[in-house]
Amino acid sequence: MPSNPRRSLFGRRPQADRATPAQLAALTDAFFACESAMGKIVPAMRAARAVSPGSVPPAEWDAVRDQYDGVITQYLVVSADGSPDATPAAVDDCLRGFAQVSATLDRFGRTHSRALNAGQAAAAGAEQAARDARVAATSALTALDSARAEHVGLSAVRVAADALARDLSAFEAASGIAERRSTGEAVAAAAANVQRLLDEAPGMAADADRTIRSLDTRRQAVTTRLEKIPAVVSSLLREFSAECSADLVSTPDDVRADLAAATTELDRARSLKSGAPDEALSATERARTLLTHADDELDRAFDRLTDLREVRHDPVEASAQVRFRVRDAQHFALGHGLEHEWGSVLDAQSDRIDRAATTLERIHPDYWSYLTQLRAVDTRITEIIGRMREQVAHP
Repeated sequence: MPSNPRRSLFGRRPQADRATPAQLAALTDAFFACESAMGKIVPAMRAARAVSPGSVPPAEWDAVRDQYDGVITQYLVVSADGSPDATPAAVDDCLRGFAQVSATLDRFGRTHSRALNAGQAAAAGAEQAARDARVAATSALTALDSARAEHVGLSAVRVAADALARDLSAFEAASGIAERRSTGEAVAAAAANVQRLLDEAPGMAADADRTIRSLDTRRQAVTTRLEKIPAVVSSLLREFSAECSADLVSTPDDVRADLAAATTELDRARSLKSGAPDEALSATERARTLLTHADDELDRAFDRLTDLREVRHDPVEASAQVRFRVRDAQHFALGHGLEHEWGSVLDAQSDRIDRAATTLERIHPDYWSYLTQLRAVDTRITEIIGRMREQVAHP
């Protein structure tokens, strides 16, 4: 019989029916342990869903959350101050619930470890990218503030600084893991570009001057080669049918146009190298591209004459090399059981070689068409051999 029957009658259990302080302390410890385990897996789950939404079945995770929420609700009832449900049996039941949730979380973590680890790695990568972005941006902005006015005023530096500002805005507005990482990396790259341009700024004028002088020399070399082109074209027309050089007739005019445009760009570079060396360097790059194109056009003409003379001297030798490659490919196919798939294709290449030879039976042989077709077959054989090797390596 309790010492105060009225007190027990109105809501508080007799002392003998209530959990002891030690039991309630154990329940609190179990709560914190379970809460800690859940606190570790929730961010990993959030990251896994962000990186690969279908990597963990939603129903499995919902079941884990429901089990966890259920035992937490039970704990809050039992552990409340003066709770009439704080009996030893209720505490034991809640402890078992926490143990079951912990086991479920452990099992869930093992089952989906790959997805969870990938999510954690992605989240860590995004955080690192964010830290790197902030450090790089701060460094670049500080460098801009302390740089000389003429260096900050360079158009290349201004463009790079504007790009950094845009990337920073996108970074600050980003939310998801993938977006945070990509925008952070973009900020770091933009900041590095600003730093590079500021570092290069003091020497840009000298670089522009050296580049201009180098390209002037190259332009003169192209001009000298151009002077020899009329003789090359004349030899082509005299020694071979017109079809063999029809695509080269405009070469002199094309090269002269490239030289004129390159001269304009180099003159522009000279006028800019003191006040806007970055723009001068851009002009030299355009001049370089034009001179490269002119050189390539001249090479085509010089090489054409050499190639045609070689083919005319021994047309059979030219085809023999390609036929050898076809036979080599056929042996490879037979040796690896690929003849059903590639046999007819390789036979077709032999037929192409035979058809190419008919261009030499005319009164005025078209050696260029012959050589072009042989090269096409050779390219096709290279492709076929590559595909067959890939099939053998990955059956």
